[in-house]
Amino acid sequence: MINNELAFRNIAETLLSEYLCVYYVNAQTNEYIVYSSCGWYRALHDGDRGKDYFADVVRITEKIIYEDDKHIFLNDKLKDILLSQVENDAVHLTDYRLVIDGKPVYHRSKLIRRVGGDGCFILGVQNVDREVRARLLSDKFEREREIYDQIAGSLAGYYDTLYYVDMETDRYFEYSSTNVYKSLRIPPEGDDFFAETLRKAKKFIHADDQERVLPLFDKQTMLNDLKNSKRFSFTYRLIVSGEVMYVRCSQVWASDRKHILVCIENINEEVRTQRAFEETKRRSAVYSQVVNGLVSRYETVYYVNSVNGEYSRYSSAPGVTDTDMTVPGKDFFVECVKLADKDVHPEDKDRILAIVDKDYMISALENAKQYRADYRRIIDGRTVHTRLKIMRSEDNLHFIVGLENINDEVKREQEQLEALKRANELARHDILTGVRNTTAYREYVESIQHGIDSGEEQSAFAIAVCDVNDLKYINDYKGHSAGDEYIRTACRMICGVFAHSPVFRIGGDEFAAVLADNDYDKRASLVELLRKRSLDNLRRGDGPVVAVGCAAFDPVNDDSVSEVFDRADNSMYENKAALKASKPSMRQE
Repeated sequence: MINNELAFRNIAETLLSEYLCVYYVNAQTNEYIVYSSCGWYRALHDGDRGKDYFADVVRITEKIIYEDDKHIFLNDKLKDILLSQVENDAVHLTDYRLVIDGKPVYHRSKLIRRVGGDGCFILGVQNVDREVRARLLSDKFEREREIYDQIAGSLAGYYDTLYYVDMETDRYFEYSSTNVYKSLRIPPEGDDFFAETLRKAKKFIHADDQERVLPLFDKQTMLNDLKNSKRFSFTYRLIVSGEVMYVRCSQVWASDRKHILVCIENINEEVRTQRAFEETKRRSAVYSQVVNGLVSRYETVYYVNSVNGEYSRYSSAPGVTDTDMTVPGKDFFVECVKLADKDVHPEDKDRILAIVDKDYMISALENAKQYRADYRRIIDGRTVHTRLKIMRSEDNLHFIVGLENINDEVKREQEQLEALKRANELARHDILTGVRNTTAYREYVESIQHGIDSGEEQSAFAIAVCDVNDLKYINDYKGHSAGDEYIRTACRMICGVFAHSPVFRIGGDEFAAVLADNDYDKRASLVELLRKRSLDNLRRGDGPVVAVGCAAFDPVNDDSVSEVFDRADNSMYENKAALKASKPSMRQE
């Protein structure tokens, strides 16, 4: 017969082997038992039992938990959180990092409710560093792969054919986004790009272009052309299935400077559009009027009779054929309403319709040669930023209305604004610690002061002033690098305490935090926590020592933020004196 007690003991020992450490905690008394097969974990405890699990968690956290993860265990409501988790879930997992031999190592705590409902729970600790880091690395590689695939596919799709040429070995592979080049029977990859290209070029390049173009595919010529420029381009003609095809060849270095991309682009439409435009100019008096009011950047141009609304539409957009380059219409103003319903962004529709109203156009152009408006179109689900420009023609009878794609211009403006925003952010952050600097502090309190001066109802706030002790001593005797690290460590400690409030470095060793909402309500306990940590560091002789004082805004007696700051500053100096007095042998600043 199986001995139940022995069986359960063997099961427990087997399950415990999965964990570095297991805690059995009585949530009513906080007493606990710890089981550990790891000598490193056993060294953290005074014995196999403890009287207050949550107090010991704080003690252990200060020793071994990675700084960025300490908040998980230093939460004032840790016990309530754990009990809530075991009530809602049978098992709850928490990942965090321990500092082992000076390096962060990922661990996982598994919280398990004990069957029986007597208020006890079990918490096991596992080393999952390899698992977590492998997952993070895999996620990173997958994100990068997806990004590069999308970029490569988008760029490659722009050209009819791409050749990726190894300039050391002459090997190449070809990527084609159309079927046109299959008729040329160029291998998708090969050992000698230059020999293969020369052989095929003599067969397919137009005879009148060969003398000019063939030398441009020579290896040394290609290297010389790209010696002082990022890209070299030229155009020529191919004979494909008995037809002439105009192409543009662009040669550009890859980022590794070992490969060259040879990009072949069919420009038949571009050449045909240009030729048709030139021919139409010569044939039509209409286009002679259009040209006087246009530049090449317009996608679509309307030539409108200002009396009866009849119009001709010219389009230079890709895909337009000779037969529909010019489209006549009976009423431009009715057509505008239809187009607005079809593709103008709803937020811009009313504004644009008002601008292309006949009476408005006549009135607006009485004393001006032209006017314009920017708006958005929705085409195939994409937002296209467009500029509408309206001009009088030379005969003073017609309007010339041009539509210009300004996506690139808008993008540049947005990039400039983002760059300016980033520069402004950098100008308001302390380089050493990463927190906001004295400029940001001044702007922050000025906004609060404006609210006070204007008589607006002021939300409750307090200011905590912090001063880092012993910085001069460390700079003088250990060097400024050690002093900088001491400042950063002190800053992390301050930010860890005032985790929900903006922290500013307002001097070499001075910081200020503006407390509101939950931090304001808990200001006394937060200040006490920072003072306790500093006192512990002082007595232990390890870690930053920060004096702190705090004062709250009194809407009855205070007229300015500076009054609150001064009271907090005085309180800080009282704490600074108390810290020095608590250890007389300590070095004095």
